[in-house]
Amino acid sequence: MRYRVFGDTGLTVSEIGLGAWQLGNVTDWADGPDEAESLAIVGAALDAGITFFDTAPNYSGGHSERLLGQALRGHRDGVVICTKFGHYPGGRDFSARALRGSVERSLKQLQTDHLDIVVIHSPPHELFDGRVTAHYEIFESLKQEGLIRAYGGSVDWPSDIETMLATTGAKAFETWLSALHQEPWEATEQAGSAGAGTVVKVALESGWLAGRYTGESVFTDIRSRWSPEEVRRRAELTADFRALIPQGLTPAQAALRFVLANSGVSTVIPGTKSLAQLADNVAAADADLPAETVAALRKLFAEKIAGDPLGW
Repeated sequence: MRYRVFGDTGLTVSEIGLGAWQLGNVTDWADGPDEAESLAIVGAALDAGITFFDTAPNYSGGHSERLLGQALRGHRDGVVICTKFGHYPGGRDFSARALRGSVERSLKQLQTDHLDIVVIHSPPHELFDGRVTAHYEIFESLKQEGLIRAYGGSVDWPSDIETMLATTGAKAFETWLSALHQEPWEATEQAGSAGAGTVVKVALESGWLAGRYTGESVFTDIRSRWSPEEVRRRAELTADFRALIPQGLTPAQAALRFVLANSGVSTVIPGTKSLAQLADNVAAADADLPAETVAALRKLFAEKIAGDPLGW
């Protein structure tokens, strides 16, 4: 495992982190890990050198934070924990008055006295603007009290990163970035130059860039949101992606190495539903993607996707 600084926050994180949406999640996926396997996955992640763990109050119906807190007992000083604010098992509450209570509940669930990073969880766009909301004053108070070390936003588009950099003290971004969704590429580099760290989410495009699906795939879970036309387009672009990656790399490893080629990225959090997936993801940190492959994938995006982005 290799490690990177998280902006100028003083935190250091593993290049490959663990996204904990899947922990104990048998609701969204029939093959999701149960509690025993979830604890085993976190244990194996620690053994592999992973130090960054990402969760949220609503993940796995509220069980993810609890399981992660249980699994990380005895390891707290050696890990960085990121959780979120705004989405909960019972719905959403982005009001400023709910922020402190959300942090306090996460502290209890995660069995810790501080949270390293808290991000606003894909909120309405106006909440990224520190000039029109009181959230960032509360974040600063929580930071002064030692309850959090850094804060920011979970974002999908470059304009949200740019707004937060210009109007808040945000030092943490969780950004949708992949070979097929490169819109935030330059903004992520800008965030790094400004002293912020970025966590990359959806780097495998919900499994497409891991080679799990084809144009004939039929979805009955959360991925059923894609129309037949979207499935066909994703399949075509995935084939283009696979044609450009070096021999000897799995598609998942190439996809993860691609986002790690961005100078602003601190860590990437591929979802992990099994120990086998974890091992494949960890292997992505062994080396860099060749510069010519990065350039070819940047060209693929510019020619076939830019201006007509994929839907979530």
